[in-house]
Formats: sequence, C-alpha cells, structure tokens
Amino acid sequence: MIWLLALQLAVGPAQHYEKAKQDFAQRKVDEAVKEVDAALHESPYMVPALVLKARLAMFAHRPAVAKSCLITAITADPTSEEAHFFLGLFYYTQNYFKLATSPFQTAQTLSPKSPLPVFYLAMTHEALGDATQALDLYQEAENLSPEMSPQSASILVAHGRFLLSLGRIQDGVEKYRQAIERDPESREAHYELAKDLDQEGDFKDAALEGELALTLPEIDTSDAQIHFLLAKLYSKLKQPDLAKAHLEKFKAASQTTPR
Repeated sequence: MIWLLALQLAVGPAQHYEKAKQDFAQRKVDEAVKEVDAALHESPYMVPALVLKARLAMFAHRPAVAKSCLITAITADPTSEEAHFFLGLFYYTQNYFKLATSPFQTAQTLSPKSPLPVFYLAMTHEALGDATQALDLYQEAENLSPEMSPQSASILVAHGRFLLSLGRIQDGVEKYRQAIERDPESREAHYELAKDLDQEGDFKDAALEGELALTLPEIDTSDAQIHFLLAKLYSKLKQPDLAKAHLEKFKAASQTTPR
C-alpha cells in the first residue's frame, strides 16, 4: 500500500498537467487553470506547469502572475528553452521590446534549430527599428522552419509585411505568394496579398483573394477585416450590391471583433 500511495503522489502532478494542457488546447480555460493549479499545489517547481500557468495568465490578462511564474520557472531550471521563450513573449506582448531581446536570445541559444525564438527576435528588432538585424533574422527563421507548414507561412507573411514597410514592394508580395504555396489555407497570406493587389489597382484579383480568405479558418485575421476590404474592392469594381452586403457584414462582425 505504501508503494502504491507513493506512485499515486508521483504521477499526480503530471496527470494534472497533462489534463491542463488538453483543456487549454480546447480553450477550456477555467478547467485548465484548476488542473494546473492542482499540479503546482503538489509540485510547486514543476517547470512545464509554471510555463502553462503563465500562458493562461497571459490569456487572462494577468501580467503579474505570468511574469512571476516564468521567473520562478527559469530559476528552477535555467536550461528551459520554453520558459525563456515565453518570458520573451511576455515582454514582447507588453511592448517591452528591449527586455524581450535577452530571453529570446537565450531561448535561441538553448534551442538553435527552433525557428520561433529567431522569428520573435526578428519582430522584436523590427519593433526597435533595427531593420538590418530584423531582415537577417527573418531570413534565418525562414531557413529554420519546415518548408510546407503553417508556421513557415506565418514567418513569410511577417517578413513580407516588413519588406513592404521598407518600400520593397515586389519582394514583399513574393513572400506572400510563397506563404500561400507553403500553406494554401493561410487566411492571413491571402488577405495580405489581397490588400497589396488592391494597392496595385488589381481589384478583381484582390477580390478573389479576399473571398478565398473569407472561407479559411479565422486565426489572426478577422472576418470583419476581410468584409471591410471586400466592401471597398466591390465599390471600386462598380458592384454596389456586393459592396453593400460586405459592408453590412463588416458592421455586424465588428460589433464583436475590432477591425
């Protein structure tokens, strides 16, 4: 009986943590919080559970809790790439870009083949106005990411958007097209390409890209954003009925989703 009790105590935190991960993946946030708290009650320095609690706290807009959990996780295990990465992400989402740099760099050192720390370092340097470093890091992140994957497409879209901001229009558009090749279901890539085609005066193809984007899963780009763009495009294409329909859908969608 004693060994059975010891075994139950040993696997208890892990079971709570695994259940919390499953709940979080299914967006059952309240359930995930209860499970991760149960794991940490039994094992206060369980690093994966601390990181997950930090992610849940970020999701719930509780920055003090998130930061505390991540600092504790790094203190418990300074070699945790995940803990350093999410500390960098915490600072990045709080717009503390200079503070984000060091944990992202540490995560990159600990996991040199992972594209995510490099990708977020690129966006951090972009936010800091360091264009040369950002461009190098975007390219490095592209090289590290799997060629045919949603992750690769997201990196290409961000890279393309940055190139367009630098006035490198054709280079930026090419990144959007590459993103679509690597993930044809990237709503963000189709939407960004539609916006650029609109700027180039190719309203018909822009509308086609926008309509296609609207059929794809909503992740970063909202329905409201696409309806707003399509309303403008159909107005330019002299199709007032379609323009009006999308404008009405934009107004309805924007009541719950900011443009």
